[in-house]
Amino acid sequence: PSGVSRDTLPQDFPAGMRVLVVEDDPNNLEDLTQILERCGYKVTAKASPREALKEVEENGEGFHFDIIMTVVHGGEEGDGFDGFDLLERVRDRYPVIIFSADYSKEMVMRTINEGACDFLPKPMCYQEVRNIWFHVDMQRGLEVDDPDEGVEGASHMFLTDG
Repeated sequence: PSGVSRDTLPQDFPAGMRVLVVEDDPNNLEDLTQILERCGYKVTAKASPREALKEVEENGEGFHFDIIMTVVHGGEEGDGFDGFDLLERVRDRYPVIIFSADYSKEMVMRTINEGACDFLPKPMCYQEVRNIWFHVDMQRGLEVDDPDEGVEGASHMFLTDG
């Protein structure tokens, strides 16, 4: 998205963290990828949960991601494989953030009950996307402070549905 500059990040920000991001809308996928990269994340982008699972399975033990972000409903494959199916297959290996335009109480509770580390409503706030590293450190058992502490001028730009 135009107008997004590199944010002022905390000194201990984990630049280079590997993110697998899944979004079926090509414009939103591009926007989300750009924002993650501007935050210093290394991004692998996929257009469907099925493609993301294939990426995880093909790369096996030799390569891994630090975190996965997936849209709930993704892809036009018609095979019924969605973000919850991906979550079920990878949640024991990776922290998973689910995002959706449906942020009803039922959707949020289902997401957490099925093992996601967080739910982000669409449109996502730039600052929320920037702070996904917090979940990786939490899963690894590291002591984590407020991810916004000491950050000046944090942007509140939003990703939209297109």
